[in-house]
Amino acid sequence: MTRPIQIQQLARVVDGQFMYPPLHPTYTTSFSIDTRTLKKGDVFVAVKGKHFNGNDFVEKAFLKGACCAIVSRVRWQRGSRRDESAEEGPGPLITVSDTTQALAKLGNFFRRKLRANVIAVTGSLGKTAARELIYAVLRRAGKADRSINNYNNVYGLPLSIFKAKANCEYLILELGMSAKGEIAQLADICEPNIGVVTNVSTCHTEFFGSLDDVADAKAELFAKLPSDGALFLNADDGRLQSRSHLAKCEVVGFGLSGGDFRAENVKALGEDGIAFAVAHRGSSFSFRCPLLGTHNVKNALAAVAVGKHMGMSWQAVADGLLNTSPLPHRLNLVTSDDGRLKILDDSYNSSPAAVRAAVDALLELRSKVEPERPAILVLGDMLELGEIAESEHYKIGIFIGARAIDRLLLLGPLSEHIAKGARDSGMPSDRIQHSPSLFDLRKALDDIKGGAWVLIKGSRAWALDRLVHNLCEKSRQEMVSN
Repeated sequence: MTRPIQIQQLARVVDGQFMYPPLHPTYTTSFSIDTRTLKKGDVFVAVKGKHFNGNDFVEKAFLKGACCAIVSRVRWQRGSRRDESAEEGPGPLITVSDTTQALAKLGNFFRRKLRANVIAVTGSLGKTAARELIYAVLRRAGKADRSINNYNNVYGLPLSIFKAKANCEYLILELGMSAKGEIAQLADICEPNIGVVTNVSTCHTEFFGSLDDVADAKAELFAKLPSDGALFLNADDGRLQSRSHLAKCEVVGFGLSGGDFRAENVKALGEDGIAFAVAHRGSSFSFRCPLLGTHNVKNALAAVAVGKHMGMSWQAVADGLLNTSPLPHRLNLVTSDDGRLKILDDSYNSSPAAVRAAVDALLELRSKVEPERPAILVLGDMLELGEIAESEHYKIGIFIGARAIDRLLLLGPLSEHIAKGARDSGMPSDRIQHSPSLFDLRKALDDIKGGAWVLIKGSRAWALDRLVHNLCEKSRQEMVSN
């Protein structure tokens, strides 16, 4: 939580003008961009997005107890809805030309007040897992904090900074992107000392022409790091390595085939996660991590490398990894209410590389625990792939058809291409089923006799987390009513 600051000072921070100033000095320690979660005493920042405009909710913010609102100058000073001669308004207002930029300025202002080492984590896949692993390790070294949930864009990043405690020593922030220049913008807000990039993969390619364009966008972080900082890169990713010269700081590699920190003897431990050893400068140390899927070894390697860079002992780093908690809907193993289904819930989002990793994780689990149970995939369309969407879905089908998958349940029009790829690679048609809705997917799973391993994965728009909730939380009526 930020230290108390007078709202008059906020006007100077965001280059704004005060309207309806309070009669007495007013201080705040917290900010909100959503009236649904706003708390009494918050400053409401009326940001404008594609589908909303916070300026429409300013009155509601004050009714809920906001102490001040940062609003659009055009809307509140020159708009026809406002009488400039009025002496009273809904509450103290700070008017600015761009409320989103004002939020960014506030984020940077409070970041500079922190004495913490700021670690910025990005990548096409695995950035949230890497963030959590780094947090679990660094909290063993001192007071650590990290991004709130998936707050990794220009709106969420400042909110994560605001929430950091004043005595925080390590702040691990996740940086997402959907356009060129976004990583640079986020880095300007949080001014990281350390950067971590997990990989470059076919993800959100709707917004980029090629994987090289994605790599260029991720590499915007490199030049933003200070000369006395450090950049941690996936040594197995050639696109990242070829751009490492853009950093003016130390570059540290981690990977399976090379790098300063190299994983060896990787093993899947069934429901207990993964085990591996790390070779570094002639020494080796063994680790265990509770996250599922051997692909998470690279994310764990990033945490090991950062921890060692911060001067931690091997044992302290190992203790941190061992105490990492899996996040909901991200390769989380749950059991259906009736006990029939062991569900690998990866419903948060989807992309080609993530589907392959999740399928392999399911098969790793089955081979270690109850291999006699059939393996069933429940997959929704992968969105934001642009022109390569159909071909990538077809490739996923080819991948699935070559593996020991007993049944394939699909949702969404693009999944027709998964079905075709699976059939073309040998999967019988009677094992493939398209469903028009979540309710029909549930019925298909209800029809399965005996136990099964089930992977549930799809892009967020398909809301497959509701299917998981329905199977595990006795909430069928919620799905029927929607």
